[in-house]
Amino acid sequence: MSLVTQGREPRRQMVLRPQPGSKQVVTATHASAVTVETGGRSEPAPRVPATRMTFIIHVHSVSPEGDVGYDFTLDAVDLLVQPGTSEQNVDAFKQSLAFLPGLTGKGTAGRRGNTLQLALPTSLEPARRKELNDLARALQFVGNPFPQEAIGVGARWEQPLYGSGPMAASGTANFELAAVQGDRLTTRFLIQQTSRDQPVPSEYQMRTEGGERMMLRSQTKGETLFRLDRLWPARSEMEMRVQADLSAEKEDPPRRMRIITDVKVLLEEKDG
Repeated sequence: MSLVTQGREPRRQMVLRPQPGSKQVVTATHASAVTVETGGRSEPAPRVPATRMTFIIHVHSVSPEGDVGYDFTLDAVDLLVQPGTSEQNVDAFKQSLAFLPGLTGKGTAGRRGNTLQLALPTSLEPARRKELNDLARALQFVGNPFPQEAIGVGARWEQPLYGSGPMAASGTANFELAAVQGDRLTTRFLIQQTSRDQPVPSEYQMRTEGGERMMLRSQTKGETLFRLDRLWPARSEMEMRVQADLSAEKEDPPRRMRIITDVKVLLEEKDG
C-alpha cells in the first residue's frame, strides 16, 4: 500500500481498534446479472436469485500494535427471488447454498498482514471449495484499509493487486478518504484488473479442439463507511463489472463470445 497524497489538515493516523469481546452483525446482499454477446447479438442469461448473508463477527483480542484476532459465523443465507426467475433455477441455487449456514472462520487483521481460515466440510466438492477459498482471500483485506501515515480528507492511496489461479488478473486498487466525522470515515474506491490473453484453462473449456483463448477485465467502484471501533465496515456499496472475452480462431468460422457479469454488493451493519 502506497500513499499518493496525505490530504488536508487536520491529519491523523487511522487505525481500526475494536474492543476485545465486541460483537458485530453484518449482512451482505449480493445480486448479479449476466449478458452474453455473440454473433452480433446480446442476450441476458437466465436469472438467478440474489442472496443476503448474515455474518456474526466476534473480536477476541487486540494487540498493542493493532493486530485484531477474530472469528465469524455465517449465521443465515436468504434468497431474494426477483420476478421472472424460474423455479428450477431457484431450487438449484438453494441446493448449492444449503451447506453455508453455520460456516465458521477465524483470522487476524492488522498492518502487518491479514490471515483468514475457513472451516470447510471435508466432503465439499473441489469447485465449491475453490470459490470459498477465493472468498477467504478477498476477506483478508478486512481490517487493513488505511495507510500507516497520518491522513486527512482528500488523501489518496493505492495498492497493487497480483492475481492467482488459472485466470489470474492483476491491477490496482485506488482509494480516497472522502469524509471524516469523529470516528466515522467514508472512503471511495476504484479497483481495476486485467488478465493476459491466454489459453482457456481446461476446467472452463467448451470445446477442446477449438484453440480457445480468453481475456478478463474487471472494474469495481464504490463507497465504504468505516467506524474506527469496528472491524468490518458499517456500510459498503459496491458495483462490479467483469468482462470475459472468449475466442476460438481455429474454428471455421472463428468463434467469438463476450460474457458480461454485473454485480452489486451491499454490506450493512445491523444491531446485534
